[in-house]
Amino acid sequence: MTKEEAANGRDDMVIDGPGQANAVPDGFNSNYLRIYYGKLFPLADMFKWMSYGNDGKHPGCDKSYFGRREFSFTLENDIYIRFQSFNSVTELENSIKEKCPFKIDIGPVYSVDPAKRHAYAQSGDNVFSPVERELVFDIDISDYDDVRYCCTGADVCLECWPLMTISIKVIDTSLRDDFGFNHILWVYSGRRGVHCWVCDGKARRLTNEQRMAISDYFHVYKVGNENSHKKISLPGLVLHPFLARSYTEVLKGIFEAKLLPNQNLLASEERYEKILEMIPDACKIYSLFDG
Repeated sequence: MTKEEAANGRDDMVIDGPGQANAVPDGFNSNYLRIYYGKLFPLADMFKWMSYGNDGKHPGCDKSYFGRREFSFTLENDIYIRFQSFNSVTELENSIKEKCPFKIDIGPVYSVDPAKRHAYAQSGDNVFSPVERELVFDIDISDYDDVRYCCTGADVCLECWPLMTISIKVIDTSLRDDFGFNHILWVYSGRRGVHCWVCDGKARRLTNEQRMAISDYFHVYKVGNENSHKKISLPGLVLHPFLARSYTEVLKGIFEAKLLPNQNLLASEERYEKILEMIPDACKIYSLFDG
């Protein structure tokens, strides 16, 4: 399967779609991975989580639910396999131990078994489509390279990890208070940041448009390059309550206690000019935050 074929359709019902880039880190030992899958990988917990009560043990449950979930495996030598599906935790366990994937991606729950999608396509009815998918956010430490000087890229240390702490606190609070979500799982991504999985039923059934709207709600950073100015976008004369709360309850304290001294953000003209260039109007920002 080519990468173009593998990527086809992978953006269904996701904010952060799984990717193949850097799937296998340098120095990876596949022997340790086999031990992990054989003795440590939480297969039963994964099955219970992704079944959401549809595990066949409760009256009226949808026994086909887990079997309609797509799994994708990245194997040794960057071999990528899509549309894997399993009807039980035993099937999932046997396949993982047999193939020993270097990377596992969890996809949507489809209307029909993804492994049998070709059979449904031949019937002439377009019934193969995603119906549920957790709302997923991916936060990478490299996104903060503009304001950290201890590390770059995927490197992370105790000096810059508070940037991840800030992100988690801001987004988690907003997801709970502003959107009413309760079942939120934060996990270390394994390399350069964290992933947030929002698992509420109403979150799993959001449309692509609704997911993008939630993503845009958190969006204040305008992507650019080293020559781009005004990277921070705060429209309006009154600061949005979400941003005001984030500043007073999370950002201000950690910035003053951790980031400012640890990263020496104002230690040189080059550094503080870089920060000022990112802000559209420093006076406006000051008035919004501090009155």
